[in-house]
Amino acid sequence: MISEWTLLLIFIPTFFLISVSPGLSMMLALSYGASLGVKRALWVIFGEVFGISLIALTALLGYTKLLVEYPTAMQVFKYVGAFYLIWLGINGWRSAKVNAATVQVDCNNTDLMLRGFLVSISNPKSWLFLMTLLPPFMNSTLPSGLQTLLFTGLIALIECINLLIYAYGGQKTNRWLLAQGQGQLLGRISALMMISIAIFWLISSY
Repeated sequence: MISEWTLLLIFIPTFFLISVSPGLSMMLALSYGASLGVKRALWVIFGEVFGISLIALTALLGYTKLLVEYPTAMQVFKYVGAFYLIWLGINGWRSAKVNAATVQVDCNNTDLMLRGFLVSISNPKSWLFLMTLLPPFMNSTLPSGLQTLLFTGLIALIECINLLIYAYGGQKTNRWLLAQGQGQLLGRISALMMISIAIFWLISSY
């Protein structure tokens, strides 16, 4: 029988590798790290981490079964998230033409955190992924409350670390591109990726 510590040791690298792979939340952190710097991008990261933690908590408590029983709810997440992404992508493309300091003034901390949260919570893939990943790692012989707190905390920590890596990478890459006279390039690439992901959501069957 696999011990609880073995399950934990399997879960940590599994979730880390999945989390660190390029996806919507990581691209958002990279984009804001490039345009605003890591310090301001922290607010976006806080929102994203809160969103993924809420999804994990919901999955661990079993409430995600409601999304399976009521697929319309999943469709609402899908379309709201997709159109919000398109809006962010269009704004990101326009902001790429503006000096980063100007964008920085235009975004308050609450708005940044809300953007991160909305993108994270409206990602249907996060819901589907955590619904299927987390239950097998739960040990029926251990207190469920303790396991819920442990796994939610680990998910928040791992996601935060990876988001910081992307935000820092975006900041460093943008500085290098600015030195090459290509300061708009990374912002536009990030914006196009957001719009592409949104279109993929709209045409996908899940």
